[in-house]
Amino acid sequence: MKREPPHIDPTQSSLVIVDMQKAFLEADGVMFVPQARAIVPVVRSTAEFCRAQGMEIVWTRMSHEGMACGAYPELFPGHFLDDGTPRLCRGTRDFEIVDELQPAPHDVLIDKLTYSSFGRTDLESILRRDGRDTVVIAGIATNVCVESTAREAFALGFRVVVLSDAAATGNTEAHTASLKTISLAFGWVITAAQLRECVARTGSP
Repeated sequence: MKREPPHIDPTQSSLVIVDMQKAFLEADGVMFVPQARAIVPVVRSTAEFCRAQGMEIVWTRMSHEGMACGAYPELFPGHFLDDGTPRLCRGTRDFEIVDELQPAPHDVLIDKLTYSSFGRTDLESILRRDGRDTVVIAGIATNVCVESTAREAFALGFRVVVLSDAAATGNTEAHTASLKTISLAFGWVITAAQLRECVARTGSP
């Protein structure tokens, strides 16, 4: 479905950067996603641009401590030690945002225990408090935490924009399919360069 580019007012929008952690972005990380290394400079430059435009920047960090029950350990037994402890936990090196993407002091940091950035976190209340009606989403993994965040944002009544070249997963087909689904039913899928154009048009007289 062909849509007109979204109107993006940076003063009413938040850039939500999902799970750009050492676990996924360093070669010795517990869940290294090699394909995601390519988006690091795009995410960095996009965060710098959005911050300069007055857009709120939100960083999320994933821990599997909240997923140690239910089906998750059965689906992904390799994500846990023999004693049931998740390999990706708060307080570990893997949990940290990768060094190239350190948040600014006034950015928002959300620690989450499930795929969606809204699940059991304060993200919705923070966005409502700050008058943000649009979420621009980047990060890892396109078809898991990024898509889950996009779907829930849409369900909560936020406008959703996903940056196709600032999101990544371990499988090209899964990345493409996820973006098609988001574009079809949940929001806009644009590039980081198109985001700049959308913001520039909003500021034009």
